[in-house]
Amino acid sequence: MRFLFLTTIYPAPGDSYMTSELAHALRGRGHEVEVLHINWRAETGTATRERDDNGVRVVDVAPRAFQRFGKVAYRISKFLRTSRHSANELSDRFELDTFDALVAWTPALTASGSLRRAQRAGIAKRLLFVFDFFPIHHREIGTVPGGPIYIAAKRMEEALLRRFTTIICNLSANISYLRRNYRIAPDQRVVFTPLWSVIDTLAPPPAGEIRIRYGLPEGEPIAIFGGQMVEGRGIELMLDAACEAEKAGSALQFLFVGNGRLANLLAQAAKDRGNVHYLPAVPREEYGQLVVACDVGMVATVAGVSSFSFPTKTIDYLRGGLPVVAAVEDGSDYLEILTGHEVGEGVGLSDAKGYFEALERQVAAADVAFAQRARKALKDVFDVRHTADLVVAEVERSETGSQG
Repeated sequence: MRFLFLTTIYPAPGDSYMTSELAHALRGRGHEVEVLHINWRAETGTATRERDDNGVRVVDVAPRAFQRFGKVAYRISKFLRTSRHSANELSDRFELDTFDALVAWTPALTASGSLRRAQRAGIAKRLLFVFDFFPIHHREIGTVPGGPIYIAAKRMEEALLRRFTTIICNLSANISYLRRNYRIAPDQRVVFTPLWSVIDTLAPPPAGEIRIRYGLPEGEPIAIFGGQMVEGRGIELMLDAACEAEKAGSALQFLFVGNGRLANLLAQAAKDRGNVHYLPAVPREEYGQLVVACDVGMVATVAGVSSFSFPTKTIDYLRGGLPVVAAVEDGSDYLEILTGHEVGEGVGLSDAKGYFEALERQVAAADVAFAQRARKALKDVFDVRHTADLVVAEVERSETGSQG
């Protein structure tokens, strides 16, 4: 089969992400994959370019927007103009009538024009992965304003959701959330799969080498958080947990690795506090070595978010042999995965002291048996090949669901 991916995240050469890992897993099953990468973070107006990613054809398209009329006009025009521009590039550079299926990721609004072109070209099977619920989640964490902009974005996103034959949520609890909060077709097919990755475990670096290279304490336990340093990641809770550790006289150190709007906050915290360390984003291979050099992984969301989250960094931690401490929503299937496989524990969303204490417990409990449990969890739950099989099965289904 031939798959067309529409995505705003596809990694640069030498790096990897869930989109590229799924593309290569499908390639490993004998299918062809081509990608329209609407590179939302690229400099506005950059020229389109094509590249080969180990047999996957990738077309990188930069956003378009009006930049002289204020922030609100910029944000609105970025969606509208980028959608039109990427749709034109899709029509010019891809043979749309040759694809068997389209695979896209939320927000669907970022690829609305391309989606319509693909549907008109006759791509009958269209699958959407819902990683978060735009714009509800984004309003709740403060990155999308309320009022008319939010209402318009919600209605447009709903209309686009109905154009997909299958919607794939990242947790089973989010299926009911989707149906409660979005007007999709009653007979529209909705399934779920956990997030995924290549599950090979990470080779440890020479003892102490990575810590020395990055100026980290050599003999003390380290809790690591890696990813985007932005709102909605619970960074404030982790910093509060570092304060609790300091007050308790704990040797536990807190390491944050990544870029984003809150990077300056973390850099300042690293200057002010002896147990906080901050590193800008590093290449993925080096990040994997940093994970292995640490002792426990941190994930957290924020209070007041109504949908259930599935932190992707969990997989990196398990690949590195680290237990996970998670502050996420009560009732989340994600916590059932952690506790069911005995690879971590959950705490309350605002319980900084409990978070610190859980980190210490997990550091003390990690042993050879834990490494075996982590490998089993990776194999049973997070292997990208499970997701590739699901995608193929959904395309092969005889019924196509609502056409929107």
